Amino acid sequence: MDRRIIEPGGIYFGDDEDNIYTLLGSCVAVTLWHPSLKLAGMCHIILPEQGQAKPSTRFAGCAVKTFLEMIYLSKTQPYHYEVGVYGGGNMFPTIYKANNELIGTRNIVEIKRHLVLGGFKIKYKDSGGQIARKLELDRLTGSISLEHVKIEKV
Repeated sequence: MDRRIIEPGGIYFGDDEDNIYTLLGSCVAVTLWHPSLKLAGMCHIILPEQGQAKPSTRFAGCAVKTFLEMIYLSKTQPYHYEVGVYGGGNMFPTIYKANNELIGTRNIVEIKRHLVLGGFKIKYKDSGGQIARKLELDRLTGSISLEHVKIEKV
């Protein structure tokens, strides 16, 4: 079975046979899996809010909105899916602070808020800490393979 790699800012939703994979630091991935239809999805958000930027799935709100559009086209509902939230590591705790809050933490808070507003129920979560993550979703079974990667200081 092949792997579909989701790059930062990327999103996928569908029923092809590839597993879905991404690598996360302070970014956050959302996984979706429909147990009976074997539909699967993953997004890889980079930032919590878009501010003045054009709408893009790099941002939490736009990624969730895009998932909702894809789900409705498949004639399913958000509550039909097993949902996971992963990542949001505080990779560089002494830098990249905004409003005295680390970007990884802000990404987690914002993606969860948008998911709940969209009608999703979060079933799985592995987030925070000073680690990176390798994440793979098996589309056929819905199982998640998750590896924590400790970041060494140089």
